[in-house]
Amino acid sequence: MRRLAVFLVVLLVLSAGCVETKFAYSKAKFLGSGETLEYVFAGPSNLTVKIDSDIPVDVKIVSNDGEVLKDFGETHHIDTVIELPKGKWKLTIHKPNDKKAVLSMTLRVISRLSFVFF
Repeated sequence: MRRLAVFLVVLLVLSAGCVETKFAYSKAKFLGSGETLEYVFAGPSNLTVKIDSDIPVDVKIVSNDGEVLKDFGETHHIDTVIELPKGKWKLTIHKPNDKKAVLSMTLRVISRLSFVFF
């Protein structure tokens, strides 16, 4: 019985060495003139970004201190995976002109936290 308990504890510790967190968001949104949408993610992780807009929107991924990781510029369509380094990152979607944008978005993040045991 004691061996089984020790085996289960060892198995639990080893399985905790790789923790994976998943998050998915999919929605249609309206973005008015001058409005900005912000979504915050923690790295290290892989962020899948799929955005379709009827008119161009300005899309960036920036850190809390303003470092730009990826600037997509003004675009109608994005379908990519971005590797987010360690830290907090914001995906910002901004509508600069006076027309309303209709967005179809899918955001998916897979975070991997690995622990090394010595």
